[in-house]
Amino acid sequence: MTSAEPLVTVGEVVTVAEADYCYGRGTLRLRITEEPVGHPALEWIELTGLEQWSYGGRWHDGRPRTALVRIAALRADPARQAERGAGRGA
Repeated sequence: MTSAEPLVTVGEVVTVAEADYCYGRGTLRLRITEEPVGHPALEWIELTGLEQWSYGGRWHDGRPRTALVRIAALRADPARQAERGAGRGA
């Protein structure tokens, strides 16, 4: 990975399918609260944040959570890429 742009930034919300994170159950929605920790020899990144849940049509922060997430899943999410592009004024 180059130093051009981080894969995930603090404050960003990521949504990860059950198959794309370790020891998961169901889809994970996480608001990132710490700088990600990469595992260069593996295809995974360690993300720490607050699990999010929906109530009354709004998203709310839940309990703290750390998860190992497939890097390929973060790169392949078109909705996430579009949000990041819009945030840069692209």
